[in-house]
Amino acid sequence: MAETKKRTAAVVPFALGLGLIVLVALGAMVFFASASVSGTATLPNGTIATINGPFSCSNNTAATVIDAGGHVFEFTPTTVLVDKTPVASLDSSVQKVEIDASYWTASLRINGEQVPSVR
Repeated sequence: MAETKKRTAAVVPFALGLGLIVLVALGAMVFFASASVSGTATLPNGTIATINGPFSCSNNTAATVIDAGGHVFEFTPTTVLVDKTPVASLDSSVQKVEIDASYWTASLRINGEQVPSVR
């Protein structure tokens, strides 16, 4: 019997390369989705709010608006609103504001006290 050489189909290396690229892309997506994002925003009373997690922020003379975790946190010179519902006053006693956010939820703490979520 005579031996014959078999050629590997060109599809196999292509499929392996494509599979490797897909695995690298999935790994990058998991890395960026789990990366920690944080920042600060200046509130109308001069307090610096710390935001842990993904957020967007706009600031003007009338209010600071932070959109995080599917909630809208609005800080006016006198009031703190969550999703347009007043939850606390913004006066000189407010020294520390923290928002912990993920892509789906967020929580607000004022002076270390958890503010009940509204929905």
